[in-house]
Amino acid sequence: MGDPRNKKRFVRVLPVVLLLTAGVILLILGIILIPVFNLIVKEELNTMIPMSNTSSTLSTWKDPGDSVNMNMKFYFFDLTNPSEVAEGKKPYVIQRGPYTYKEIKVKKNVTFDTEAHTATYVEPRTLAVVTMIQSIPAAEMVLSGLIDFGLIKDEQLFKRLSVYQLIWGYKDPLMELLAPLVKAANISLPVPMDGYFGFLYKKNETDDGVYTVNTGQAGLNSFMQVQEWNHKSTLSFWKTKYCNMINGTDGTMYHPFIDVKDKLFLFSSDLARSIDVVFSSKHYLHDVPQYRFKPPAALFGYPPDNYDNACYCLGDECPHNGVLNITAVQGAPVFVSQPHFLNGKYYEATIGGLHPDEERHNTFIDVEPTTGIVMKGAKRLQMNLYVKQNAFVWEMSKMRTMLYPLLWLDESATINDKGLSTFKDMFFNIQQLMYTISYILIAVSAAIILLTLLFMLIKYLGYRNSQKIDTPFVEDTAPQTSETTPLLNGGLEPRRASSPINT
Repeated sequence: MGDPRNKKRFVRVLPVVLLLTAGVILLILGIILIPVFNLIVKEELNTMIPMSNTSSTLSTWKDPGDSVNMNMKFYFFDLTNPSEVAEGKKPYVIQRGPYTYKEIKVKKNVTFDTEAHTATYVEPRTLAVVTMIQSIPAAEMVLSGLIDFGLIKDEQLFKRLSVYQLIWGYKDPLMELLAPLVKAANISLPVPMDGYFGFLYKKNETDDGVYTVNTGQAGLNSFMQVQEWNHKSTLSFWKTKYCNMINGTDGTMYHPFIDVKDKLFLFSSDLARSIDVVFSSKHYLHDVPQYRFKPPAALFGYPPDNYDNACYCLGDECPHNGVLNITAVQGAPVFVSQPHFLNGKYYEATIGGLHPDEERHNTFIDVEPTTGIVMKGAKRLQMNLYVKQNAFVWEMSKMRTMLYPLLWLDESATINDKGLSTFKDMFFNIQQLMYTISYILIAVSAAIILLTLLFMLIKYLGYRNSQKIDTPFVEDTAPQTSETTPLLNGGLEPRRASSPINT
């Protein structure tokens, strides 16, 4: 027999070992590089994101106009049956709009406190006309609160006013009557008292207060969190310390590395409160991943559905779910809600012609999860006036007590092509390149290992087949046996005993 060590192997060992070793090394390297790249990205963000006088993002933060398209859209509710409403019937409205304005926001008077790691600024808002202003009939429900006291005579409850008048102001008999009374009483109101009324009367190119925010110099977890508003760290409009807390950012930037499990907060000066938003969905803006966050359905919910909001109830009773009473903020009986009373079924049922829709009417922000930058967002709020039946005023003696929807606003911002290009150059492209290198290494290593194993399998199967062909056939020469053949001697004749040996 030949030595089995001299038989030819079905595959050469050295090249196989080298290929498998190279594949394993590349696989380990690709896997290790992912957390290494995460650390590199984190260090880069720790350097680039904190805000200071020398930050590379300072100019864009102050004036985002070149990078972000901002618009303010007004939607008004046109009352179609005013005479019937005066008789106590259900109001029916038709939505008119949008009436769109380009919004310009530039931070001014920016000062940095390097010891407290904060920045203080104001942000005036300017609106420029984009679409044509049209005339629509609208209910002037602002009069209702003071008609109760009989301060106006022969004044119509419903008027036909243009959108321009409703937004920017018109001469109002009631405001003319009240102006000297308010001035004499030295009463401070959030609206000018000079005989005119408009939702944005004398508010163009004005700011909504002084903000003090965290710059992230001491850590990015509190980056852009509002520390103070109008030089105060808490509010004074609500019942408890909890509801008067100022939480969150202004809704444009958050800390890096956002997770879908995070609950984000934003502070709204329009509501004079903070609201929370939770993860809703994931999608892409071009090729940049986005996490969409929305307020929960219980945002304006009250006990027993949401006990956390009990401290936002003014007086002894809470409103029905879906609205927030901001009378203390506005100095007028105004309630805010989501457009078309979204998530406010009780109030939706009291007004005809409303069609709440989650996608069109809910507030949202789209956050790029690695940097925490908001790429797209919309704040949508509806202004409603509290109208109360009054038996002592003829015009209102039959009218229902209700929340009447005046208008809703859609304040939106979306990063434009220039802004997206800048973002990619500064943050996104280098991240993608690093992670792409890791994934390529993992893919190449997997391909090397799999192809090598496949090659070995093919060679082995070929070798085994060749061994079967090369083995010669050996004829069986064993004697034939039958059932009667003795088993002990295999059917051979018994041997004769040999003769004894002579001694």
